[in-house]
Amino acid sequence: MKNSLIIVTLIVLAFLPFGCEKVETPVTADEDLALEKGNKVLICDIEQLYAAVNDSTKCGKILHLSAGTYILSVNDSAGTPRPNGGRLELKQNMSLSGIYNNRSAVVIDASGLPNSSFVVSTGRTGPIRIGLGKNSIKWLTIVGNDRAAGGIETDLAGTTTTQIRIAHVVSGGSLRGIDVRNIGTTMAGRRIDAEIVDNECFGIVEGIRIVNTNGADQGQIFADLRGNHVHDFYFGLLVNNNRCSSAVIEVKSRGDMFEGNGLGALIAGGTAGLGTSVSNSTIFEARNSAFINNIGPVDPEFGDSGGLLVLGADAFGPDMTFYNTVNVQLRNTRVSGNQNIDFQAFGSRSLANPPVLGGTNNHALIKLYGLSRFLDVVVTHSLPEDPNNTNTVTVVR
Repeated sequence: MKNSLIIVTLIVLAFLPFGCEKVETPVTADEDLALEKGNKVLICDIEQLYAAVNDSTKCGKILHLSAGTYILSVNDSAGTPRPNGGRLELKQNMSLSGIYNNRSAVVIDASGLPNSSFVVSTGRTGPIRIGLGKNSIKWLTIVGNDRAAGGIETDLAGTTTTQIRIAHVVSGGSLRGIDVRNIGTTMAGRRIDAEIVDNECFGIVEGIRIVNTNGADQGQIFADLRGNHVHDFYFGLLVNNNRCSSAVIEVKSRGDMFEGNGLGALIAGGTAGLGTSVSNSTIFEARNSAFINNIGPVDPEFGDSGGLLVLGADAFGPDMTFYNTVNVQLRNTRVSGNQNIDFQAFGSRSLANPPVLGGTNNHALIKLYGLSRFLDVVVTHSLPEDPNNTNTVTVVR
């Protein structure tokens, strides 16, 4: 994976123009209006990028990057430590924009950052962090780092709601391509509205992850995915409420492609390796998307493989998951050509060895429409068996 990332990086860099090109083409009509109001900051080199992204007076600005490669570093040229370990942490309502219709013209290279750059109070993070107010990242390539949790992370806390847009981005080489999450008790009750459009992610563990986790009780995530291509991960897509209670995730997928992964997607209501997950809800709707030819490397720890895996609950021990629900609706969505099982669903599953009942009253509901009505779903209500039959899977065609 590292060798392939290096090759891709070299190919991209070989064709990049040099110098500060003042490309004025706006990405959207809204941004055009913003530029007219003086909200654009033209960025020509890495020092200008760091100066702008760390300047509190630049809140609400669009950082418009000229063509070139921006190499992130923990120290500046004088050896002075950069803020935030060299990460790019966008201020409130700040955006990054590359070159319209050319996502390879602007490259942000995080491959040289040390492990310490990704360690924060909530655990591990990524080279680009967003989540304060309204943030967007568009039209650029991220050369990631295998010590980073994700190429783009949404874990900047400080506003109770955040709207993010990630569009026309290539993100590769990090553990995850795009990581949309509420994490920890400081993000309990936080709402994320995410628009993830026309991105390519390749990497290591999870392509796109959407989670409330580690005590983010009552966290809310509403995500709109359109036209993304995700490949070469253990999990192409992971949607889950982990170790939290009363959290909600709703995802709509339109025309997304998940291929060449170990598992195309894992969609779960609630999971717990430690602690508990109680009364969480996940809704996933896919229209004209595809989970195909997922015959890639399999996660050595969990061993999940195939096309689509749906779980009401997943637990590593007894009495950890209760009253979690997952609702999956597929319309004209392909699930085929995958290793192991194309489409599998559990009301409740135990990952303990030997398996023990992880909890009760966990449910998976699957609705199939259009061409998806003909999909074969391998159903297990409870593993191990629930003596009271409270864990269920229902398939509606």
